[in-house]
Amino acid sequence: MKTMTAKHIKEMARALGADLCGIAPVERFEDAPEGFRPKDIFSDTQAVVVLAKRFPEGAISSASPVPYTFASETILREVFRVTCEFALRLQDAGATAVPIPSEPYEYWDADAKEGKGILSLRHAGYLAGLGVRGKNTLLTNDVFGNRITLGALLIDAALEGDPIARYTFCSEKCNLCIEHCPGKALGRKNVIQKFCRQKSNVTTGKGYSLYTCHVCRSVCPSGNGIRKTKG
Repeated sequence: MKTMTAKHIKEMARALGADLCGIAPVERFEDAPEGFRPKDIFSDTQAVVVLAKRFPEGAISSASPVPYTFASETILREVFRVTCEFALRLQDAGATAVPIPSEPYEYWDADAKEGKGILSLRHAGYLAGLGVRGKNTLLTNDVFGNRITLGALLIDAALEGDPIARYTFCSEKCNLCIEHCPGKALGRKNVIQKFCRQKSNVTTGKGYSLYTCHVCRSVCPSGNGIRKTKG
């Protein structure tokens, strides 16, 4: 295997199109639920690399659900592409890298309409230093806010981890996301997916699926970040 450093990994991620990249040593996942830990997926995992791409603020500002649906699906496909290409680049460098997408789900509770990815990318993003989770449960970055989509890779190489983020977004008094959620799906540790799905997706007469709600993203006072890049 070629010498691989955290710096090299991040440079590779950015060259492929990622806006953010962070690294978490596998030991940080010891408290994750059994069956959803990196080593449950790939036993040789030594580090988890988490990447993110931002999506356009204008899509959230639209009164129509079409721009938000278009942007969300386009960025998700781009994250899939970057993650898979990243795995190939790491393979060429002599590492084994298992790409981890946000979907499809293996776990699905039909009654609760609750799905779980094989690895919680929000949790992984937090452990890799990419952001913190607020009352809306979304991973929120200091620069891009919650306007990000995540992907990850499990790697059989030991890498230096990034510091876990220590900034905060949610004040004790702010409950805007909870109060404005049309499905009343927030206010607990996790989203009640059944309530969320009832309000966030519709199918048009022509058969298109549209994302009709992003209140948890848009109503947050720090939803688009607290620190802006220069230029």
